[in-house]
Amino acid sequence: MVIVFDIGNTNITIGVFSGEHLLFDLRLRTDIGYTEDQYFAGLNALLKYREIEPGDIEGGIIGSVVPAVTRSIAQMFRKYFRKEPVLLTPNTKLNIKNLYANPSEVGDDRLANAAAGRVFFPGKDLIIIDYGTAVTFDVLDSKGRYLGGVIMPGLRLSLKALFSNTAKLPQVELKFPDKIIGNTTEKSIQSGIMNGAVSGINSFVKAIKKEIKSPAAQVILTGGDAENIPLTMLDAKNVHVDADFTLKGFKIIYDINKKE
Repeated sequence: MVIVFDIGNTNITIGVFSGEHLLFDLRLRTDIGYTEDQYFAGLNALLKYREIEPGDIEGGIIGSVVPAVTRSIAQMFRKYFRKEPVLLTPNTKLNIKNLYANPSEVGDDRLANAAAGRVFFPGKDLIIIDYGTAVTFDVLDSKGRYLGGVIMPGLRLSLKALFSNTAKLPQVELKFPDKIIGNTTEKSIQSGIMNGAVSGINSFVKAIKKEIKSPAAQVILTGGDAENIPLTMLDAKNVHVDADFTLKGFKIIYDINKKE
């Protein structure tokens, strides 16, 4: 079995694979104050519940947007799993060509999404939308070239910014109101956040397709908050939704780089 760590700003998503098959995924809270021992205590309890011991894990890969936590997870893996994890570095082998002006600026999760897109949708122009704390739109052309993308705040980050920087606006539940025009402050905020998210997706997808001259580009939706976006409200058709797309991408990168 191979274990994948996708360290995000809010959660660490962990996938356990047997061959190409994702057996299950787990969540730990991202906390830069945690030591490798604290992270292992939480992870080991979850693995034991699934009757998995550290010795059952043959390898692992760590992708992260939080460098401080990367170090703790890597140290944990070496200490308790007694193996060297694959870490994404400028020397990591990929199945895509990174055309970013500064390739090292591209987040690990974005590279994983591109790697997965290249495998699952070969020969197609792709727009991969990862809807989490931040929302990323990543563009991969039919030749496997990573062109770049768009980054904007996610649902919860937008709501937090609005709530934190205004004195009288209340915290609200993330859900769609019945109408665009809210007749209460709560519904007005919900309309702005939720409908704004859908409008943002529709607007950027349309603009990206036009810019790359690919009206039939495949749209892929993943990320922790993807489930909050109704496909019926999206202009793009045949949107592929896969909550585990990033984990699968990291596993692909692991397979490319694993030592024989």
